Amino acid sequence: MRIGEFLIDKIIAPLVVASLTPITISIISKINTGDWAELFGLIPKIFWVIFSISILAWIAIIVIHKRVKRLQELDSGPGVFVISQPIFGWVIIAKFNYVGLIWKVRAPATAPWESFDPSSISSSSIEIETPPRCPKCETEIEQEHSFWGGYIWRCVRCGFKKRNRDSYYREQERAEKIARREWEKQRQ
Repeated sequence: MRIGEFLIDKIIAPLVVASLTPITISIISKINTGDWAELFGLIPKIFWVIFSISILAWIAIIVIHKRVKRLQELDSGPGVFVISQPIFGWVIIAKFNYVGLIWKVRAPATAPWESFDPSSISSSSIEIETPPRCPKCETEIEQEHSFWGGYIWRCVRCGFKKRNRDSYYREQERAEKIARREWEKQRQ
């Protein structure tokens, strides 16, 4: 739904209907008493307070509902994606700490009949494993969207919790760049 449609359907149209209440009271007041505002004086002030609070609460509920629905869509995960896997799997060549989490650096494993030689690994073949690991217990981290924006990373084992502006997939891309550069520096 586009923003304009949302505003018209969910906010503007109901506010117009809600504003018809005082207009209707004014018309009835004019017909019965000859004065546009006389019936307003007969209505207790508590009614107007409750009426105003109800409209504000209703608008807040609509906005919150829209945000929760959007978060549910985001948390449902990506659509179809392709995973590439080396023929003989991966071998973990290092671990490092980045944005408060442990990231495993991996490279394609050699054939079982060949010996593994770290110096033969090119920096372009290095990848970072996701999800990252908890810095306390090294359990995989779970991620969910925060209501106010950003992400919450949580460990299911020890209860570690961290907020971050970007997803760990975005941070994984950054960690991979750092790991590749460090690998290049070691080979020089």
